[in-house]
Amino acid sequence: MTLEGLRFFCAIVETKNFREAAARVHRSQPAVSQQLRALEREASHRLIDRQRAQPTPLGALLYARARQILHAVDALGREVAEFDMEIGHELRVGASDTTALHALPSVLKRFSVAAPHTRLVLVNRNSDAIAQQVLQGALDLGIVTLPQRHAELNEEELFRQRLVLAAPARHALAKKREVKLDDVAGEPLLLLDAQTRTGALLRAYFHEQRFEPFVKLDSGSFEVIKRYIAEGIGLSFVPESVVGPGDKRIAARRLSGLPSVPIGIIWRKDAYRAKAADVFLELLRAAQKG
Repeated sequence: MTLEGLRFFCAIVETKNFREAAARVHRSQPAVSQQLRALEREASHRLIDRQRAQPTPLGALLYARARQILHAVDALGREVAEFDMEIGHELRVGASDTTALHALPSVLKRFSVAAPHTRLVLVNRNSDAIAQQVLQGALDLGIVTLPQRHAELNEEELFRQRLVLAAPARHALAKKREVKLDDVAGEPLLLLDAQTRTGALLRAYFHEQRFEPFVKLDSGSFEVIKRYIAEGIGLSFVPESVVGPGDKRIAARRLSGLPSVPIGIIWRKDAYRAKAADVFLELLRAAQKG
């Protein structure tokens, strides 16, 4: 078995599509298929079910082992490449739009000073997508909603996002000093998609409180929701950091009992942690202490 063959095989399993696998490894589709056939001849078994593009039982075993091998090889390559460097050339970090906009600017500014020759690749996705990319080795670090509880990942909590009720500044609730969940009954709500971790957390809280929300809009972005609140379309529950002092058209009110959202950093346990990643981590920790 060759490393190239194992890379091609893992790409097929992860993309579930021969064409996408070929694009990922920058080879032609026939070349990927040829490598798979060579692996299957060596294993004397089918490794991929062609009808479903899913691994067979032996294919699943090979994929688990191959991924460990490839991560180890990639980690060794990066460690060797950085041996004589003060800080590496590239750091790949994943974060949500909200984190990237409201929690990272000061950290990135300090990082650009601490590692002036390091190119930062910032990928914006939801927490589950980021965790998957960290697992696959596409990202060095992920800033996500916790917990992830994955055996292959280290996770460290950085801070907790306090959720607040956000309303148009002219709304009657914006004038109240204390707001209760019952005050929101019947109001049109703009909620984060239930497929996101924060969206699911909110809905679990509503269920626990036996509160039936009137959902006017589901969105995957707090920034979109914030804009629509400003337009008077409805109310929402958003991280307190999202509503800044400059948002004159939106009022934030604390609501007792709302859950907080744990935000943390994840990285693969078996991956080489680049020097740039260590610098970035320390800056993240320092930002929360300060």
